[in-house]
Amino acid sequence: MLVGKNISKSFGDLKILQNINVKFKLGNIISIFGGSGAGKSTLLYILSTLEKPDSGSIEFNGNSLAKLSGDNLSNFRNENIGFVFQSHNLLNEFNVFENICMPAYVSQTKSAGVEKRARQLLYDLGIEDKEKNMPNQLSGGEQQRVAIARSLINSPDIIFADEPTGNLDEKNSKKFIKLIQILNKKYNQTFIIVTHNKEFQKISNNSFELKNGKLDSI
Repeated sequence: MLVGKNISKSFGDLKILQNINVKFKLGNIISIFGGSGAGKSTLLYILSTLEKPDSGSIEFNGNSLAKLSGDNLSNFRNENIGFVFQSHNLLNEFNVFENICMPAYVSQTKSAGVEKRARQLLYDLGIEDKEKNMPNQLSGGEQQRVAIARSLINSPDIIFADEPTGNLDEKNSKKFIKLIQILNKKYNQTFIIVTHNKEFQKISNNSFELKNGKLDSI
């Protein structure tokens, strides 16, 4: 469903990614490991269309994404892709419920039934009592759960997660990893996760290591 062909990326003379070829199947959990500076986040951003490669292409369900730009590309991301970042990126001026619903409000085609779905996600994630809270009233683990709910609100095919447990303690990291497993089984959505946390390998269908610009299965 998601295919990267001959992806290369350099920053100046530094070659970060070198002719990487990947194919990710629907419904799988994929983890990508690698040292700091190996290019894990760069690869994630390219696969999710947030960044362009120097060469190579990305295909989604057999269609090249290179032709998309501007509003068309933004609409594609909003309707097909969810993002979970280490820093959560919640909107501080909106409460939990509003943060979760925001991507659906932006996407007119996904706005029907959004509030019912948002409340179901709140329940699934165990934060139904936080609906009216503002982001600064939540713990780090709770903020991450809100970010996950927001990423799921449009029923995207793929969730991209960049170091999602990087700001969590060990207890909350384990809870988060278990939660990814539960959500994957319930919604059959693909999770592509770049991380240093080896615990993700235990729940992944496929694991890879990015080293010296190459991506190898582990």
